[in-house]
Amino acid sequence: MKPAILNRELALRFRKWLNAQQYAQSTQSSYSRVVERLCRYIGNMPLRDVTPMDIGDFITQNLPLHWSDVHVSHQLGALRCFFDFLYMGGIVDSVAPRFLRSRGRIKKLPRTLTQAQVKKLLRAATHPRDRALVELFYATGCRVSEMAVIRVEHIDFTRRRIPVRAKRKERVVYFGLPASRAIRKYLSGRRSGYLFQDVIPQQKGHITYYKKAWIGHWRDHRASGFHHCKWLGNPQNTSYAAAKVKFKRFLRSVDLIRVKPDRPLTRSTLARIVQEIGRRAGLGMVGPHMLRHSFATHLLECGADIRAIQELLGHSYLSSTQVYTRISNNAVESTFKRFHPRGT
Repeated sequence: MKPAILNRELALRFRKWLNAQQYAQSTQSSYSRVVERLCRYIGNMPLRDVTPMDIGDFITQNLPLHWSDVHVSHQLGALRCFFDFLYMGGIVDSVAPRFLRSRGRIKKLPRTLTQAQVKKLLRAATHPRDRALVELFYATGCRVSEMAVIRVEHIDFTRRRIPVRAKRKERVVYFGLPASRAIRKYLSGRRSGYLFQDVIPQQKGHITYYKKAWIGHWRDHRASGFHHCKWLGNPQNTSYAAAKVKFKRFLRSVDLIRVKPDRPLTRSTLARIVQEIGRRAGLGMVGPHMLRHSFATHLLECGADIRAIQELLGHSYLSSTQVYTRISNNAVESTFKRFHPRGT
């Protein structure tokens, strides 16, 4: 087998191994993309011959126009994981990416919303789905990947709690009455399926013009979505309106039902919904993770224990949660004014 073909096969097996190790889908996709780019870069070079210098050249030659230290760290992380996999399988004798070190990242303080801005954001969420989404993001502090896979049957409306799973860990998140009312209004009696379902409109068929004919098109979704068409007349003696009436009459005898698969809205779609609501509210760029930061910051400002916040956020290490002690400016300001001899 040629080295290039073997490399691609190993990259495919690496993706399967990540899935078996229960890595997040986003991690599987991003790591696989990096590995596939490396395989294309080295061409017919066997992976066992790849040196740390080759890894460094690959990263530097594939840097985007605007890059950051986070980008380099992510590339190295993906390649280290891949070569660890190869090392365990006896494919390579050393883990080349582990001989490289990325520059220390500058950790920026996360941006948060004030409580007044959160209320403004909620007022801008006029659609029942949008209101339920923003209420639940702010009430639970969920990651967008966790929010996407919440199912209606898992929501405990009596105790107002939801079990969520992310990064191979499970935890329970809680929500209050406002979020409960918003969710119930959005569901309108629905009791199963993903909470935020993908919206798939039913087909109505469409008409196109091709040379000397009006053509009606539709799909039979019972037969794997096969495309069908029907001749509706010559444009020289049949108007578009007449062709439309003829096609509509014909479709009465056709099964246009489009099966709605039980699938959730994607993470990017959920993020775009929140961004659009933030734009309408005049708050600039607002994302789901900003609501997660706001959730933790407002809990801390109201006196919540940082260990409890760690559990609610699903952080493995307390150091990840302690960043919110640095951005709780309201609490710091009030403490200064209250206790400093000349603070007022």
